[in-house]
This record gives sequence, structure tokens and C-alpha cells, in this order.
Amino acid sequence: MRRTTHRARFRRTAVLTGALLAMTASVGTVQATGTATGQQGSGARVMAAPGDCPKYYFCGYAGRNYTHLAFKFKDCYLQQIAARTGGSWYNNQSTGTKAKMYNAGKQLVYTTPGAPYGDPNGDWTNIRYIRAC
Repeated sequence: MRRTTHRARFRRTAVLTGALLAMTASVGTVQATGTATGQQGSGARVMAAPGDCPKYYFCGYAGRNYTHLAFKFKDCYLQQIAARTGGSWYNNQSTGTKAKMYNAGKQLVYTTPGAPYGDPNGDWTNIRYIRAC
């Protein structure tokens, strides 16, 4: 009888330990995922798009934190933008779609992470063209 009690305790302890490890691992994964996606580069993943950036568009703003909409593109060709500094951008295209930013010589400067993704403190210095997809 003593062996059965010892085995039962061992099983319960093993099950509880496994459950505790699983819960700890899942919490750690959620925290790590939130940190990695929320602070990649200078941008921050935003769960909801700015109200003036429709689905399937790449939107550029003259102000920080998605203020003063300057343009919104959805077509997949090189489109010119006015010279400016500072600002922000939000990529609200189909999930995973990446926009590309080019300089005045039409050389690739930056490729965004896959949509949805935004940079509330973007800088348009040296960017003169956008290819939304």
C-alpha cells in the first residue's frame, strides 16, 4: 500500500510540475513575442490602424504619432512623395505585405516589416518614393 501512495504522489507531483512549466513557458512566450514585435527597429507594432488609414493602404503622415495624413498609397508601383522630415507611417496592407522606400536616385533605402506595422516616429529625410507592395 505504501508503494501505491508513493507512486500516486509522484504522479501528482509530476503532473503539477508539468502544468506549472507549461504555464510558465506560455507566459514567457507571450512576453517575448510582445517585446520583439513591439520594439523592432524604431517602429512599434500597432494593433489597430489609425482611423484615417484604410485597410490595404500604406499611409504617410507629416506629424509624429500618425498625425497630419500626407498620403495613402495602395497601388504597386513607384510613387513620388514630397520632400519632408520627421513624421510617421503605417502599413495597413494585407497581412505580411511589405512596403519599400526609395531615395531621390530611386535606390532602395528601407523595406518595412510585414503589415500591419507602423512607425510613430518615422523620418522621411532622404525618402522620395514609395512602392506600397
